[in-house]
Parts: sequence; C-alpha cells; structure tokens
Amino acid sequence: MLAFRIATVLLQWIMVVISVSCTNSETTPAPAQFKYEEFKDSVLKNNKDTVPDATNIFDAPSFTPGKDSVILLLERIDTMWKRQAALLARLDTMKRGLKQGPGYSEEEKKIIQENIKMVDSFLLARDSADKVYCRDKECMVYAEIDKSKQVLYLYIMGELKDTFKVSTGKGKKYETPEMSRHPEGPVLTKYTSKKFPGGNYMGLGNMPYAVFISNGYAIHGTTPGNFSKLGNRASHGCIRLHPDNAKVFNALVKTVGLKQTWVSVKDSLP
Repeated sequence: MLAFRIATVLLQWIMVVISVSCTNSETTPAPAQFKYEEFKDSVLKNNKDTVPDATNIFDAPSFTPGKDSVILLLERIDTMWKRQAALLARLDTMKRGLKQGPGYSEEEKKIIQENIKMVDSFLLARDSADKVYCRDKECMVYAEIDKSKQVLYLYIMGELKDTFKVSTGKGKKYETPEMSRHPEGPVLTKYTSKKFPGGNYMGLGNMPYAVFISNGYAIHGTTPGNFSKLGNRASHGCIRLHPDNAKVFNALVKTVGLKQTWVSVKDSLP
C-alpha cells in the first residue's frame, strides 16, 4: 500500500511538471537584457548533465521520441489510471461484500480521481498544440539551416548571434526534408537512436542534446567520430551539430519553450 501511494504521488508531480512546462512554453516572456555570449559560456561550463541518466523515461523501449508522441505516452498513462480506478471499484465492492466493512479509503480513491482529472485536462488542451505563436525571426529563438552550405544560423530575438557547422542527410534515401515550424519535441539531454544505434557521447547516447522537430527528425549533437564530417552531408536525415553547439541550442529551447522556437530547413538561402 505504501508503494501504491508513493507511485501516485510521483505521477502527480510528473503531470504537474509536464503541464506547467507546456503552459509556460506558450507564454514565456522575453528575457530582459539577454546576453547570448554569457548564456553560452554558462551552458558550456555546466558539466552536470554528462553523467548517465538511468531514470530517463524516454529511454523505455515502449516509447520512441520522434515516432511516438508525448501525447501517446500520456494517453497510455491515462488509460492505465482509468483501468486502475475501475479495478479498485470492483475490488472495493468485493471487499465490502466479503467483510461487510469499509474497502479502500476515501483518500486513496480521491488520489486516483485527481490523477485521472490531471491527465484528462492535459489531453483536452492538445487541440491548441499546433497553434502558431510566432514565426521565423519573430520567435525568440530561430534556427535557419542552409543545406547547400551545411550551416545553422542561430538568431536570438531576431538578431544573428552564432553560426554552427551541421551535417544533414546524405543521399536521396536520407535527405533531410525542407520544413518550417515550431519543434514538436521532446527536448532531451540524453538519447540513443534505436533505428541507428552505435556510438556514445559522454554517457548521453549517440544523439545527445536532441531537439525533435517533426516525424523523427531532430537537431542533435553527434559523436567524436563524426566531428570531421560537420560541414558536409553525412547524417541519416537528422541535423547533426558538435555536442557543444547542440548543448547550447538545447538549453536555449528549454529556456524559451517550444512555442517560442522556430526551425527552418532550406535547400539554400538567397
């Protein structure tokens, strides 16, 4: 029973964090006097996330970022809790019949119902998930990728702040498609591709600091063996960066939110 209560409390906290982060991503105010150079230095000096994270829920084999959505994960959680509630109701009725006494406590039932309401309210909000809050350089963070030059141009509040060498898809089979949109997410520090496994960067997998854009395509760091290929087409379709640059971009997206980030991938720029 103690394990049950701990699990319910943990799920409550997870849902609160997810719902708050999603809400904040839509309304994040512009940072006052944002200094990109200082932000970049502070991100690169922080080495806490180089430790393997064994608790990353997205590492579960039942969830593949880019293929499965966070909404799908929440729907599974929602289904699980509703089944749990139905089971508790049946067991409660059975216990009352056998013992002619009280079954599960009102507190336990209340926790289950609150969990269901929390997930349901988040799922109801998904209808506004595709709303465009800004576009291109209107967004606080704008990444423009030129496939002809294999360069990512990073704009902060409409001003060009940095340029990074990239590797987009090589060959027709792995061509990185043109796109212009808010990233769908998730935004992960640690991730290993299940489709193209192999390699690791400081315990963070072969796609560290991944920001998933759409349909499995992501902007992410690469492993040391691919550093020399940056500036040339070499990936399986994703947009590879040096891990230091990917870490900075990942931190920016986490700071301003997905709805204040825009990514444009173009064959060439005028």
